[in-house]
Amino acid sequence: MNRFPILRSSYNSIDGMRRGDVNKNKYLFGLIGLALGFIISFFITQSLNRSGAVAGAPQSASGGGTPSGGPSQEAMMASVRETLEKAKNNPNDFEAQVNAARQFVQIDQVDKSIEYLKRAFEINATEAGNLGIPPFIGQYYFGRKEYVESEKWFRHALDSEKEKGPVYVEIGSTYILRNPPDPDKAIENLQQAIALNPKDGHALGHLIEAYLLKKDARAAENVLNRLKEAEPGNKRISLYQNLLADLKAGKPVSIPGE
Repeated sequence: MNRFPILRSSYNSIDGMRRGDVNKNKYLFGLIGLALGFIISFFITQSLNRSGAVAGAPQSASGGGTPSGGPSQEAMMASVRETLEKAKNNPNDFEAQVNAARQFVQIDQVDKSIEYLKRAFEINATEAGNLGIPPFIGQYYFGRKEYVESEKWFRHALDSEKEKGPVYVEIGSTYILRNPPDPDKAIENLQQAIALNPKDGHALGHLIEAYLLKKDARAAENVLNRLKEAEPGNKRISLYQNLLADLKAGKPVSIPGE
């Protein structure tokens, strides 16, 4: 049983939004990470509410910073320390690791949350997949331009995600952005995504980029025509047309970020 159903249901809602307009979302799983952050805040707020704390409550008449009947800041900090200590002392406790990660995301220290999330994955990969932890970590490393590590975690995400197409797109993107890029590997993974959804504009766009890097003008043009048919309003079509013209003219091609 999933002990954190809100995480997965929120992920599904975001997944539906991204299918509606993928061109506005370069990093699909960045939205998942954002959702996780807000959901983490929800769980902590719920916990504080159950303990009697009221977020944003005014100071007491005596001038103290603690609402009447609520825990002091010191008490809340003690609770945080207790959560982190529990994770440290119980390295095989899945929920303890996730709770510790939540604490760090709540205070915008995602770097420190990653090791706890990795440990949670090692303890129970299935439950970690249910929470969306692998793509969260994959996106974290993508943002740091650590594309090899990012790919590894997106590969883990393939084991848990029902819709694998967007995951293959992110894996393909890691090969496009590496230094040096590996367009053949990018093409291999992007073709997997397109096999699942032939009109996936996000996948088609990156496939054009991969063929441009491979200096295969004919293949890039063929995919560009497919993108025009699938998403005639795609804002990057003119960019791809210009890059294709440069390639045909023998000019160097550089793929700009979205």
